[in-house]
Amino acid sequence: MNSETFRWSGYDDSPAHQALQGFLVLDVQHSATQTEELITGIQRYITGKIEEFSGCGNGYEFECCPEGFLLECLYPGDNLTPATLPFPLVLTALKEWAAYCRQ
Repeated sequence: MNSETFRWSGYDDSPAHQALQGFLVLDVQHSATQTEELITGIQRYITGKIEEFSGCGNGYEFECCPEGFLLECLYPGDNLTPATLPFPLVLTALKEWAAYCRQ
């Protein structure tokens, strides 16, 4: 499977899902280690072990907030972001991306 066509369980081609897919391809890239670090950071945030978790990559910046996982494109003219996704959806996508990266 080509990384640009990666789809996780529950992917629905909505703008928010397309933004998350772009984040995986451009920022997380083909790194199971980086994916696991994101999973750990999100889990620590949602369990209250840390008060904030955010980051910036090649194409997107993200922030964990009470509403969910906020993605913002770094380039003007993006019509997919800002997008806030539920944490369970993001964790599913990340876990399946990590498995994809290990193949």
